Amino acid sequence: MRLFHLLWLFILLLNSDSSLQQNEVVCSNQRPQHVYSLEYNWWQQKKMGETTRYWCKIGYISTDGATQATCTRDGWIPNPLCRELVGCGSPPPLTDGDIKYTVKSNYSHQERVEFMCQNYYTMEGGPHRTCINGEWIGQIKCLKPCTVDRELMNRYNIASRYGHFDKLYMVHNDFIEFTCTKGRHTGTLSMRPKCIDGVVNLPTCQ
Repeated sequence: MRLFHLLWLFILLLNSDSSLQQNEVVCSNQRPQHVYSLEYNWWQQKKMGETTRYWCKIGYISTDGATQATCTRDGWIPNPLCRELVGCGSPPPLTDGDIKYTVKSNYSHQERVEFMCQNYYTMEGGPHRTCINGEWIGQIKCLKPCTVDRELMNRYNIASRYGHFDKLYMVHNDFIEFTCTKGRHTGTLSMRPKCIDGVVNLPTCQ
């Protein structure tokens, strides 16, 4: 029984010593590098496990998106609290589109470029992409136009209601109205179909 009591006392002493060591850990209240403001006054003491809010200087961003610093045995984490914002290389190309101005090989953080689509293509999203900390942000797509030539219209026995053309062009979301050149309209497709990103479903006359 005496041995048991001694062992129990030893465990208590170990836990007490560990608790004392933990309480002894105090993080510096000096402003770390690249930190604009640390919500921590010089007369305060931050012990292990405690947190404080902080803000980074212009041109820097908190590591891993953190908004608070935590006091640990190894100092403040994340470490470093702030890291430098980085620029971007040339923006990725836009299918069926182009950059409006001269392309550069390097862009700074928050710099943006303007895109434009080729003739008859319709822009969805955009027109800008922005460099955000090494990554280009901004969704842009150039939606395809529709073309219907004379051979295709003859196959379906249709023609434009507004005259005979060898080729018709429709931009995305545009409508065109057809008439039958012979027979009558069959099927369920409208005689006024809509162009959807390069696809138009033509009606048939028989």
